[in-house]
Amino acid sequence: MHVRHTETRLYLSDDDGFAHDFHAFWLRESSTNEEFRDPGTGHKLQDADQLPLDVTIVHAATRSGELELEFSDGHRAVYSLTDLRRAAEHPFTPELIGEKVTWNASLDPLPWHNMEALENDPHKILDLLNDLARLGFVLVRGVPLELNGVLQFIDLIGYMRLTNNGGIQDIKAVGEGRIYDLSMTPRSLEPHVDNPYRVPQPGYVLLHCLRNDAQGGESQLTDGLYVAEKMRSEQPELFDSLCNVPVVFRYADEQATLENTSPFIDISPEGRIEHVRFHGRCDQVIAAEPDKLDAFYRARRTYTDLIKAPDVQLTFKLNPGEMFMVDNFRIIHGRRNFQLETGARHMRQAYIDRDVVSSRQKTLLRNIDAKPPRPRQGDPFENVAARAATEPEQRPA
Repeated sequence: MHVRHTETRLYLSDDDGFAHDFHAFWLRESSTNEEFRDPGTGHKLQDADQLPLDVTIVHAATRSGELELEFSDGHRAVYSLTDLRRAAEHPFTPELIGEKVTWNASLDPLPWHNMEALENDPHKILDLLNDLARLGFVLVRGVPLELNGVLQFIDLIGYMRLTNNGGIQDIKAVGEGRIYDLSMTPRSLEPHVDNPYRVPQPGYVLLHCLRNDAQGGESQLTDGLYVAEKMRSEQPELFDSLCNVPVVFRYADEQATLENTSPFIDISPEGRIEHVRFHGRCDQVIAAEPDKLDAFYRARRTYTDLIKAPDVQLTFKLNPGEMFMVDNFRIIHGRRNFQLETGARHMRQAYIDRDVVSSRQKTLLRNIDAKPPRPRQGDPFENVAARAATEPEQRPA
């Protein structure tokens, strides 16, 4: 690595063509010196607004892959040249580490994992989280056939997301007079993401099968990232409409009014597709200009047709003790109808927030023996299992 500097800039370059200019104040604020930054949390011990804006680089020296800098305010700090290059080349932190791989209905093999192996080997948990980063979903066999058996899996990751509907929710057909959601009937469920009307939207959906012997009831998954990338490459104007026209997602009942206004697709600052939404039952585009809506309606129809295309939808049937976990910002899921006269279909559903899953993967990458997070001051979830076992059917997605 080649290094040179002026008072206000540091220039790094390498023989492979890498080159980047670093601002002196950025370097000063990025110091990991224990006088400036707590070694445990990584938090600064001094706010950046207390540093002189005209701070300059007084001296620079390199040795064994490290850079030592002295600044005009007297502060000294040591930087890894590899870390500096990484900061320039990958400035945005990923939620999950690993390259995303798009897929369609031909995906094979499926990312199956075993519950017993997950409980006995943290490397297997990391493998599962890496698959989740790569494909946006995983499948697990051997989850306990108990009403709240999914908690045993959740405990390996962290903790569940609670909503106004509770913790673990029933997904099954119920009798007349008790139906308040289409998932409580045997009808098919069109492709959708869960709860786009919540802020924040649940990050990951877990669906645990207790019984599934009725004819039909197959689960269907679509890679929203595959669909979005296909639109971006083949119909960029329609893709831009999905990214720029706001849509209101709304749910209301006697106990809640939940609303969120967002486009169908979010793009990160570096141009990466990071959030895909789709829910044909609760979306309403804003009353925008007619010309803008003309483009939006064409885009939505194309988007919908791609999502529902047979060659895109992955179809499978969960057996008792099996579950899937899907990235609710990427994977669009649904189900085929089932025949009640031939049996029953009983699933249990739960959510996990994105930061819980991201933290678990990154902590395991740092230390494979790291334990899942637990509340430090009391456990607000300690009665969740007991409540879920005695409450009536919860409101599904």
